[in-house]
Order: sequence, then C-alpha cells, then structure tokens
Amino acid sequence: MNSLLRFITILAALFNLYLYLFSQEVYICIWRNPERTMKRIFPDAFDYKTRNIKISKEKRKKIEERLGRPLLPGQRENFTYYELYGKRKELVGYILAVSQKGEYGAIELVFGLDKEKKIKDIYIQRAREKDKEFKKKEFLTLFRGVGIKDEGRLEDIFKGERTFAQKAVTLGVRKELIAFEELVLKR
Repeated sequence: MNSLLRFITILAALFNLYLYLFSQEVYICIWRNPERTMKRIFPDAFDYKTRNIKISKEKRKKIEERLGRPLLPGQRENFTYYELYGKRKELVGYILAVSQKGEYGAIELVFGLDKEKKIKDIYIQRAREKDKEFKKKEFLTLFRGVGIKDEGRLEDIFKGERTFAQKAVTLGVRKELIAFEELVLKR
C-alpha cells in the first residue's frame, strides 16, 4: 500500500511540474454583458456587431514594432472589436475590450471610440489588483478624447508617478489603438 501511495504522490508531483513548465498565461478579453454595458459608453446604441480579424504575421510584426514589445499570448492571432449601431442602424462608434497583464493577474478594460476614432469613455471590467488608483475616475477620464493618432503620446497625458496597474491600463489602451489602426483602418 505504501508503494502505491508513493507512486500516486510522485505521479501528482510530475503532473504539477508539467503544468508549471508548459502552461502559459493567455490574455483574451471578452466583452461581458454587452447589451447592458454598451449604453454605458454609447447611450444612443441600440445594437452591435462583433468583428473578428485574423492577424497576419506581417501585421503582427508591424503592431509589435509600433508597440515596442510582443503581443501577449492569446492576442497574436485574432483581433476582435465591436461596431455599435443606433436605432436607425447608423454607426455610432466602436467598442474595444482588452486584457493586459497586471501585477496580480489580467486587467480587463473596455473603451469606446467615437466615429472620429477618439476615446469616448473607458471602464475597468475586471481586475484582481490590490492597487485601486487605476480604477479611479480621475485616472480613467484622462483617456477621454485621446485619438488613434495620439497613441504615441499617451504617456504625456499623465503627471507624476503611475502605479503598475495604471501603466498596464495605458499599455492596453495603446496596444488596442495601434491594432485597430493597423487592422481595421489600414485594411
């Protein structure tokens, strides 16, 4: 009986080692409760369409060059965004949902781009960060009005020292703005 228990213990330890060595964090963000939350950013929105774009190796390279770092696992093959429409089926804007690596796990954020491709509003959808500064309205409102062409100057809109989570949110927004421009606007 002791040898069977020892065998099971060793097998469990090897399995845990395998999981540790070969598992990889994946950063995919889904837009949770879109029917309810779309009006949070676009009060005139009535419906939405999900758009998925396959990221070619060339486009991924271009995005990563502009970003200055590789895309996270789960973000390298597909790009998803949402087109929002009003009651008369007119385009009112876009929603981008992004996951970015925080200090204690993924930070999921959602932001809207108006028809001029400027950030209308942003909110944190889910996070496990101990830091709460990145959720404060004073921080999030700094993104309002930032456009696609402003992504390179995102760092300049902040004064003072930023927390790890604030840096992660800024990077996530910048990454999505670059990807949207490269994959949607430059098709």
